[in-house]
Amino acid sequence: MYYYYDVLLNFGSEEEVYEFYEWDNEDTIEFVKKIPLFRVSTQTLLDQFKYKTAFTEEFLKQIENKTIVKSTNETLSYAFILSDAKNTIALELDAAGKVINRSKLLLSDEANLLEMLFTMRETELVYEKGEKYKKRSGLRQVSEIKKLIKCEIDTLFTSKNKSKLKYLYYEWFNKESEDISVMVRDMKNALKKEYDVNFSRIHDLIELTYHKVN
Repeated sequence: MYYYYDVLLNFGSEEEVYEFYEWDNEDTIEFVKKIPLFRVSTQTLLDQFKYKTAFTEEFLKQIENKTIVKSTNETLSYAFILSDAKNTIALELDAAGKVINRSKLLLSDEANLLEMLFTMRETELVYEKGEKYKKRSGLRQVSEIKKLIKCEIDTLFTSKNKSKLKYLYYEWFNKESEDISVMVRDMKNALKKEYDVNFSRIHDLIELTYHKVN
């Protein structure tokens, strides 16, 4: 079995797999000392990005406790890296073989790893494909910004905080309105559009107002 050494993995969730430049300080990032590595077909790799998958009991036994976390020297029961010599993904499984966490790699780690793969033979892995993962539109940070703004709009509308809604509305559109429904409608419609600098500006204004309260 081949192994890759000293790699950072962002095992945050099964649903989301973030590019390295989307990683956040609050993510659960593991510094892994040693992890099994398999070269697979491009189709096998694409399936891990597209579908929820489950691997066989035989494969679980092959990789069991072979991944070591550097900071604690503890093992992850079922974790491994797959690559087709072009792209890479790390997976963590539960005891039933189902994928519970996925991670991309840092650019430097992926580059080093790809050099190793030219001497490795392709492994054919057996797995079941389940339902497709939901597609994510846009970058993670944009999604988080939009989510916070929408939450603030809903909160202000529910609490009938007209003065703060008017403030955000003016800062956003450079015009005034006295109709709460119109303000909420316009701001939510704007959130449905592609990202522009106003989103970050309004996001920062919202955070600033709460910092002032505190």
